[in-house]
Amino acid sequence: MVKPISNDPESFDELETKILEHNLERTGKSLICPQCGSNNVTYYMGLKLGVQYQCKDCDYIGSFIIEEEKL
Repeated sequence: MVKPISNDPESFDELETKILEHNLERTGKSLICPQCGSNNVTYYMGLKLGVQYQCKDCDYIGSFIIEEEKL
């Protein structure tokens, strides 16, 4: 059974972290910001038209992102 998420900011941060960890495990790639080089990148939005990403360090928002393979 899945635990419901509350509306407090810590719950959203926890969910965001789990999504990024799942993506890394699934694809073996981490996301890198093309503007500042940070790996503090998360999904911003996206469905049918593609995904946009947001860098939490420099506030870059865009669909172009660097994927770095983890060995």
